[in-house]
Amino acid sequence: MMEKDYKNEQYYIVSLDNGIRKEEPVTIELFNSFKDGSKLVQLNNMAFGVLNVNSLKPETMYIDDYAIIKADIAELFDIDHEESRRIVTEDQTIGTFTTLNYSKDIETRISGTATINAIVNAINNKQVDPEEALWVDKVFKYPTGSKENCIKDHEQIADIIDLGIYSLNKTIELQMGTPIDAKAGKAIRKNYLRMILFDYIIGKKYRGFDYYLISKVNDNGKPVWLDAYFAPVSINSNLGKEELIANNEYVLNNKYIDRDALLDVLYEKYLKDINKLAQAVADAKKLYTDAIGRIIYNNTDIAHASVLEDMILANLNKVAKSYDDMEAKKEKGQRANKVERTMATQSLNVRVTTKLDLIQKKYPINPKDHKDAINANKKKENSDGVKLTVENEKDSGGFTIASILISIVGLICGIAVGVAYIILKMRS
Repeated sequence: MMEKDYKNEQYYIVSLDNGIRKEEPVTIELFNSFKDGSKLVQLNNMAFGVLNVNSLKPETMYIDDYAIIKADIAELFDIDHEESRRIVTEDQTIGTFTTLNYSKDIETRISGTATINAIVNAINNKQVDPEEALWVDKVFKYPTGSKENCIKDHEQIADIIDLGIYSLNKTIELQMGTPIDAKAGKAIRKNYLRMILFDYIIGKKYRGFDYYLISKVNDNGKPVWLDAYFAPVSINSNLGKEELIANNEYVLNNKYIDRDALLDVLYEKYLKDINKLAQAVADAKKLYTDAIGRIIYNNTDIAHASVLEDMILANLNKVAKSYDDMEAKKEKGQRANKVERTMATQSLNVRVTTKLDLIQKKYPINPKDHKDAINANKKKENSDGVKLTVENEKDSGGFTIASILISIVGLICGIAVGVAYIILKMRS
């Protein structure tokens, strides 16, 4: 049962699709409470997840809004995440429910915190190569830093990033008793780095070892780890921790890092792993800007939305500019030729537009452009007791049909250019 304050309430879980808001009745059972105020709960005796209830406090209710926003932006960028949904009662918003999507019969998961503890124990038990143990010890001894006193050294930042990747891979090897499969190790590395770039874009300040790595299990109940994926949005940043970090800083694996230096290191040392996401941001920035605006303004009040939009779009522009600057600095022979870049960009935009289309279906109206839509909803209830809120039909000013057409036309043009280029080469 929930705490006494919630005991006799009827709860609903909210979903939004194609402009229709649904509120489905649910039962909630409490299993555990955590220090940050979040709760491990089960909905309808089926789905487990984390319930955050900042919405009961007017001064912190925006934190729940951000949980929804971050999850939707993760979906937009195709970042591994777990879905966050709103929990409401008849008369107020209670908080957010983040689905853990976890069943011990089909999946196993390890937390970042558990991995680093496992590494420490393995080092103490002489289970780790001495050179690796010395490197881990060196990174641990880097200064933690503090607000306004962060790490800017590129080599140290790379080591702090590598510590997270190493601890995940090594923990899996210790569990399995064999070296990690090369494909799984590569996937873990790539998704870990994409998680960090995602944090940069959304302005997340704190990323300790608070993430999960999830894998399917085989018939014997052993983890497979071949298709391991992350759940980086499943744990929200503690507000107290965020306030201890300056706006130009990012805490990764408990070390304070300069954000600008972090972005430089990602491009200098890990470009292969983040290249597709960074290129997508650079080449489809205008479309992403529209989609992010829709997500933000549909999930928090106008005042908070404006501040959050400015911050996220500023970060998005930095990621795009850094990518363009890097391309411009390449030696002439290293740059993709015009035909290759055109075809790659058009192919990329087709994939990007698929995600953009999903966002527009979910949020056909941006309240920033249609402020009257906020209070112009019609409510009705269906035969199952599910409450529906239907948005008035308006011009969405959307990107979906236009963008798909542009992408298809562009792709055709790119192919045509490529064919012409081949013919010219053959003739020469």
